[in-house]
Amino acid sequence: MSKENYLSKFEEEDSAAGIEGLSQNKILYADQFTPEVTYDNKGLAMEEVEIDGQKRGVYPRSMKDVYAYYKPSMEMDFVNDEGTVKETLYFKETKDFDINNGKGNLVNNSPFLSDLRSKRENCVSMQKQIEKNARLRDILKDPEGKKELKDLLESILEELNGAK
Repeated sequence: MSKENYLSKFEEEDSAAGIEGLSQNKILYADQFTPEVTYDNKGLAMEEVEIDGQKRGVYPRSMKDVYAYYKPSMEMDFVNDEGTVKETLYFKETKDFDINNGKGNLVNNSPFLSDLRSKRENCVSMQKQIEKNARLRDILKDPEGKKELKDLLESILEELNGAK
């Protein structure tokens, strides 16, 4: 009796890839990241190449081949305070999908997400400085002291912008 694997509808003896099932602590995300794909009669994606004047289907042999042939990308609309930012994310290897708490390739390969990470890190750093500095905390608690600090910082910013 043949049983189906978890990743395809093909029975194990018909499966060309010999894919094993996912363990319980893994997540599979599947989406189409390419506009056109050619399939064989079993539903497996293949690349059509010309060999000896005839078009033939060739199956990618490694993940590197898959990324090189299909060149997956995704158009994204990111929203920030200024509005919507359009960006195309390109995926050249599986690690490009990795977020890794803002330190992964997905963030590193995206100017928008990198800028967002930088702003977040600056805010966290400022929060830590405020938590460490008792005098600054006291100033920020007092509404009048807070306004004076804001005015001082704005005048410093104007002076720095004028120096450019």
